[in-house]
Amino acid sequence: MSYEYINKRYKTMESHRSTWEHHWQEILDYVLPRKAEVSFVRAKGQKRTEVLYDSTAITAVNLLAASLQGTLTSPSLPWFSLKLRDAELNLDRDVQLYLEDTAKRMYNVFNESNFNTEVHEMYLDLVSIGTGALFVEESKDGFRTGGIHFNALHIAEFYISENINGRVDTLYRKYKLSARQALQEFGEQNVGEKVLKAAKEKPDKEFNFIHGVEPTEDYERATGEVNTKLPFHSCHVCIEDKMKVKLGGYEEFPYLVPRWSKATGEIFGRSPSYNALPDIKTLNKAVEIGLKAWAKAIDPPLLVQDDGVIGRVRMTPGGISVVRNDGAVKPLQIGTNWQITDLKENQLRTAIRQAYYSDQLQLQDGPQMTATEVQVRYELMQRLLGPTLGRFQTEFLNPLIERVFGIMVRNNALTEQPEIADGATFDIEYVGPLARSQRMEEATAIDRVYQLVFNVAQADPSILDIVDNDTAVRVRAELLGVPKTVLRSEEDVAAIRANRAEQQQMQQEMQMAAQTTAIADQQGSAAQKIADPAVQQLLTAAGEEFAEQ
Repeated sequence: MSYEYINKRYKTMESHRSTWEHHWQEILDYVLPRKAEVSFVRAKGQKRTEVLYDSTAITAVNLLAASLQGTLTSPSLPWFSLKLRDAELNLDRDVQLYLEDTAKRMYNVFNESNFNTEVHEMYLDLVSIGTGALFVEESKDGFRTGGIHFNALHIAEFYISENINGRVDTLYRKYKLSARQALQEFGEQNVGEKVLKAAKEKPDKEFNFIHGVEPTEDYERATGEVNTKLPFHSCHVCIEDKMKVKLGGYEEFPYLVPRWSKATGEIFGRSPSYNALPDIKTLNKAVEIGLKAWAKAIDPPLLVQDDGVIGRVRMTPGGISVVRNDGAVKPLQIGTNWQITDLKENQLRTAIRQAYYSDQLQLQDGPQMTATEVQVRYELMQRLLGPTLGRFQTEFLNPLIERVFGIMVRNNALTEQPEIADGATFDIEYVGPLARSQRMEEATAIDRVYQLVFNVAQADPSILDIVDNDTAVRVRAELLGVPKTVLRSEEDVAAIRANRAEQQQMQQEMQMAAQTTAIADQQGSAAQKIADPAVQQLLTAAGEEFAEQ
């Protein structure tokens, strides 16, 4: 039953996708030729740029994909953090340290695995044709080698379906494995006779497989079979042997399918390439014609009189052609206006770069670029890509982090959660360059308030009491993405201040004691002088003299 159901639904989804394939093939031919294998399959190593005369679109697509990766999922900068939905719990020091340690361990998984390589391929698919797909699964080698394996799927491999909320929750993938690889993947006891026979005789012979992942309730409703209690059902089938080779399930949907934009009623996404394609094709044709005209101008066709040439015209350097009187060989003047041609081509290149946001994405225009200018560029990018980034966050970033977090929890790859956080809901906060640019206005507002308060304090020092310095610094540090370990907890700060106040009080008491001792010593010295016999005699004499007067 499993094979029949999987194969039938695969055929249905394949027919629904067929109308897209011509568009994808045409777009990829011009903007990403190394992946231009949708309507037909080229031989490995075959030339992919036979129709191209200009690389403007190729460069723009690669720039946009690299920029998205650098700003959203940077391999060198933090791009997300974890919080609890309960704001009070986030104030707990143990919770803060746990969340920070968890994010750090997840970063290690991303950087130690093949994530950065595969996600770049997915970004290229997203930018070029509007739909990407990334498969996230546990590594067969465990967490000794990153723990998680990522695989970017080619658009020709997969077929998708949405649920009532417009979320992709079903994906069927057709892929090839050699007989040898099939035994490694599924085990000798799970494959069919054709694969077993080929594994002995022709181990490199390839076979077709389908992997279907969908909500378990959908599979059970259609087949009546109960193979897993997990939310998503998984089934691999071999087409040649017409049998299932592996059953399973997933806690989270393992295929992440972001779309650039999506028209109402459509499942697959649309990219900037759809709007730029007319200009791309026009520019390509213009450059082709221009190259032909250039070649004619450099090596023009020749005009000769009828029977004016003796023998043939020699076109080699230094070649001598013999002609009769008035039978001179003359070049044909084609009259090409190169200025007009260059102007039109430059206009088309500008339009293509604008379609892919190339001018806005090139942040490093020169060494004199200030931090403020960079910030302005990021804000511009945010406004231009806002709708796309919102969809991308919902369809890719959130499910990605949830999937990786779930795998790590099930493999005990995270530290023990504090008791106070048991049962709490986690939230994801993005702290990459683009996300941080959104929050910099808050940080700037704090700086402006401090500047205002300090200016007013010169006339009225009491205004300083209006600002909660502790809270302001902590909020400012959070907006800047400062690690929690850099700032002391509120309890530690209170203890330090109490100790400082105690020391200051002790110093004051010691100073007062020293002053009291000094005054006592002075009084004692004066009394001693009065008690001296010579001084007493002088005072007595002075008193008698005063009395006689």
